[in-house]
Amino acid sequence: MARISEQTIEQIRSSADIVEVVSGYVELKKRGRNFFGLCPFHNEKSASFSVSQERQIYKCFGCGAGGGSINFIMEIENLDFVDSLRHLADQYGIQLEIDNIPGQSRDLVTQLMDIHENTAMYYLKNLGTNEGKLVFQHLQDRGLTKETIQFFKLGYSMDSFDALKNNLQEGKFSTESLSKCGLILNNERGYFDRFRARIMFSIANTNGKTIAFAGRVFKKEDPAKYVNSPETPIYNKSKILYGLWASKEDIRKKEYAIVVEGYLDYLQLYQAGIKNVVAVSGTSFTDEHAKLIKRFCKRIYMAYDGDTAGVSAAIRAGYILIKFGLEPKIVSIPTGKDPDDWVKDEGPEPFNNAVENASGLLKFHTQNTRHDISSPTGMSQFIQRVIGDLLLIEDPVLRELHARSLASLTGVSEESIFQSLSGLLQQKNRRAQFKQKESVTAPTKALVEASPLRRIEDELIQLCFVKDINIRTLLYERLDVKWLHSPSVKAIFDAVYIHLHSEQTPNASIIMNELKDESHRRKLSALIFDVEKIDATLSMATQCVNRLENYWLKIRLDELREKLKSTNQSQETDATVIVEIAELQTRFRKLKSNNREIV
Repeated sequence: MARISEQTIEQIRSSADIVEVVSGYVELKKRGRNFFGLCPFHNEKSASFSVSQERQIYKCFGCGAGGGSINFIMEIENLDFVDSLRHLADQYGIQLEIDNIPGQSRDLVTQLMDIHENTAMYYLKNLGTNEGKLVFQHLQDRGLTKETIQFFKLGYSMDSFDALKNNLQEGKFSTESLSKCGLILNNERGYFDRFRARIMFSIANTNGKTIAFAGRVFKKEDPAKYVNSPETPIYNKSKILYGLWASKEDIRKKEYAIVVEGYLDYLQLYQAGIKNVVAVSGTSFTDEHAKLIKRFCKRIYMAYDGDTAGVSAAIRAGYILIKFGLEPKIVSIPTGKDPDDWVKDEGPEPFNNAVENASGLLKFHTQNTRHDISSPTGMSQFIQRVIGDLLLIEDPVLRELHARSLASLTGVSEESIFQSLSGLLQQKNRRAQFKQKESVTAPTKALVEASPLRRIEDELIQLCFVKDINIRTLLYERLDVKWLHSPSVKAIFDAVYIHLHSEQTPNASIIMNELKDESHRRKLSALIFDVEKIDATLSMATQCVNRLENYWLKIRLDELREKLKSTNQSQETDATVIVEIAELQTRFRKLKSNNREIV
């Protein structure tokens, strides 16, 4: 497994001030002890995203997102832990050394990343071969410069069944990584290259690391114009936008993104100075694409091909965008043209003008619908189709505004539109309620008591982060983790336990990084964000511990008594259960006799 020393991780964590890191993505304003801004992870109009410089954590009180600097980079850049460390190490000039444990291979993800970087450079180098020079000339004829080709790592896969395979085998990669990289295929004839005699486009993650490829056929008869990498442990095509790694800063600065369909569309626009652009990668536009791009901007211009298929795809993508609270606009591309040809033939100015004059989604859809809206039947079908998409918008205000726009564009009264929308919403809610009833089981005693128990467990976690070492020592010595019921609270307590008897208050950002489950991190950030407001005392901590022990005793006693009722137990088992019941009852009475306050 790959290993990064704790000293290096701590150096990165202490260097990457949370306010400085977050400020690169969110405009923050200080109010009191903390900083506030609009959450980059969900759509909001009032600032509920807060950053604590004192605790080095962030918390959104709207969507629940929370964590430290490393967690923030993981979430906003869509990176794993190691790549997030690389990202911050580069930003703060820290040398990041990743060691390998002796006798063990590098972890699979690291090897897959290395394989793809190796392959990208191999394909690029192939452009210098006799076979590849024709491809290099073809790319230049398409208007791409040498600098663009090199910067985006375009290349060529040789017309060979084993050229890449032989190259990768020289790198001493593990059999598992070679079998899972998606670049080498295996059948009854043996192992062979997936990509052969194709122009290669390197696909990178948001950190600029190559994770997949798309291969376009070159001068061969092949019904598959494009062949794409399959999904692997490092590549999910529904979560990747081509070129985002190079364009994200321009998107943030201009506060809008242009989405195109093809790799060459993207490259031509970027080369022409239109750099706030991304392309879908071997798939249609998805919910995951919308969530990804929402981290960088709110306005999206769909610039798909100017044919019927392109128009339909742009409209479909537009409705996905409004579902997530984004503002889609559709760019009118001349019929029979795509952005690549248009910019190459006429320069960037006509395209930029088209972006400035782009139509809103509903207006564009009304003007380009397949329904005959000149007839009552066609208009009704069109409106019902649009309302069906508006139903997916969770924000009721946004849904109403779009509904009013639909009424204005179609000339149908708002009353009729809202009546139809209301009817469909009621149907949707009834279905949701029915499913909820089916999933509800009979309440148990534990569930009835869950609410007060949850409050006590939450209080416990807050007490773990107070400055008074006497309180933390009490928790360290007295609390038994088996008394806890919430999985999140158990995970958090396990992570913080070793720090409780330290002179220093537990570092929240360190604990955040030890929690692998996002829900646990969100729970912790919510509980301790303003923990200094709690007037914690030793008496409060004692009561908290006693209540948790008391809850556990009552639940355990109930379980044992139910066990005694079973007719399948042996006499020996019954005797063991009776002894445990007696011991627990003695503990229970002792709690009361010591006048400890219990629930």
